[in-house]
Amino acid sequence: MMDYKIKVTFADGSRRVLKDPSELTKANKRREIRVVFKDGKYIDLHLGRVCPKLGIVKVNTFGLLPEGIKLEKIMGWCYKFPHKTSKRK
Repeated sequence: MMDYKIKVTFADGSRRVLKDPSELTKANKRREIRVVFKDGKYIDLHLGRVCPKLGIVKVNTFGLLPEGIKLEKIMGWCYKFPHKTSKRK
């Protein structure tokens, strides 16, 4: 678990606070996520399955990536689009 917050500004101007890689198991599989690597690069993808015992994240990118990403290479993650709250009046 991270004891600090990492705030990131992406090239499109969006700003997000990254979540810990260990929380990937709790991510909503239907939402698109943005994974940020320790070298500063990032990729948008749909999460497939997380195997914490093996330290691998399986992703659904339709063959654009290898079938797994090592958890140790991930600095953090966030949802690409923030969850919209309904405006009730």
